[in-house]
Amino acid sequence: MIDLKAKKRMGLAALRRRLGKVQVPVALGMTLVWLLLFDGFRLRFESLGLLVLGFLVSVVIMLVFPLPPITPGFRFRPVYLVRMLVYVFGKMAVASFRVTVQTLSPGPVRSSVVAVPLRTEADLMLVCTAIASSIIPGSVIVEVSQPNHILYVHLLGADDEKGIEAGREDIWKLEERIVMALGTREDVDALRAGPTVDDRREDA
Repeated sequence: MIDLKAKKRMGLAALRRRLGKVQVPVALGMTLVWLLLFDGFRLRFESLGLLVLGFLVSVVIMLVFPLPPITPGFRFRPVYLVRMLVYVFGKMAVASFRVTVQTLSPGPVRSSVVAVPLRTEADLMLVCTAIASSIIPGSVIVEVSQPNHILYVHLLGADDEKGIEAGREDIWKLEERIVMALGTREDVDALRAGPTVDDRREDA
């Protein structure tokens, strides 16, 4: 009996250690990927179930396959986080309307693959910007150059220089809001000290 109780205590202690290694920001990121895979960003009742299921699956994966801690990680700033969410949802609504108009308009739908060099060098900010760009209708990440921190984005409707530059500026604005909401102090400093939008235009 004593051995059984000791084994139970050891099992609970091991489970607590595993749960302590669950990284909530990483689980949320995996949940976003889950929603992307199963079209969970559509406004429907099933999307809530997909959100909960995706988070639970992410936690189970991290329990079974513990990941090394990600450093320096995220730094949450509530005010900037709200601004980022409002901006992303606003862009999703506007982009959905534009994609619908372009799809229903006669003639071929034009698009371009645009290189967008980011101002920060943190891999987490690169991943977050790529994910956020992909959930906005009309923009899909086709390639990520991790060493150079460049996103190659397929932009629907960007068929001239003006449209291409507008698409780049949208990605840069998205990067700025993500860094201000989730980035470390070093990420914010790199963003503020990095090239301006005009400089990025010349490099891209």
